[in-house]
Amino acid sequence: MKWEVSKISIPVFDLEESIKFYNFILGNDIETKINDVDSLDEYFVIGGNIELCLYKLKNQLSNNRILQSRRTFPTLALNDLDLIVKSLKDGGINYSINEYEKSIMIQEPGLNFIELVNLETSKTLSYREENNKWHFHHVNLECYDVRSSVNFVSQYLKMKEGTWKAPIELGEVNIKSNQLAIFNLDDNHSGIHINKADFTFSSRNNFMHNPTIGGHPAFNVKDIKLFIKKLKSSDIAVTDAKIYAMPNIHQIYFFDPSANIIEVNQNIN
Repeated sequence: MKWEVSKISIPVFDLEESIKFYNFILGNDIETKINDVDSLDEYFVIGGNIELCLYKLKNQLSNNRILQSRRTFPTLALNDLDLIVKSLKDGGINYSINEYEKSIMIQEPGLNFIELVNLETSKTLSYREENNKWHFHHVNLECYDVRSSVNFVSQYLKMKEGTWKAPIELGEVNIKSNQLAIFNLDDNHSGIHINKADFTFSSRNNFMHNPTIGGHPAFNVKDIKLFIKKLKSSDIAVTDAKIYAMPNIHQIYFFDPSANIIEVNQNIN
């Protein structure tokens, strides 16, 4: 099955504050006042090679009980959505249809949301520009039972599991298949990471943040040192993990205003 990640959706509480934050770290570094922001449900951050959507969390009891994800989730563009729908129906898997977006929404066994769209009609291709300021690298989904979630994605989404490759000097990271798995888009660990929460991860690695809890999106930039300098100049606390979990990839972690962990990394050749 041919697939891509076409959108990452991040839940936020204060949309105006989040717009300023993400425009600062990934956009034009200009904190502009957004008029009537309270009337908006979502905002798209430009400058990257995929859609990045910030969506405002609402009180579900006051919102006609419409379900919403409290975690970051991906939109996958697949080349045969009809086959996927048939697979879900045959397996008795519940899904919801968004007629406006021409998409369907599912939850894998870890209860992470995954949106599915047709690859031929997705907007991914229009975002591919060499001068993009950032690129999607991966989305990490925390799952209670890694193998159960992997088997679900393999069986119903027809995607092939890859193999995690460790760097020469591996940090205190458990890369056993029942702890960490990958559906990779390339040989650079881009794609979907599935992991089980590792409660002592941050203390073992002397990190301020624990990226195994709650899931997170990861974006690739051209100059990680300059990026770190920008964060620190605005008093944003950073875990500089350096190269520790993936070969030749310098990783950092920080929180957004809604306490979502965000990863930014750079390929180091």
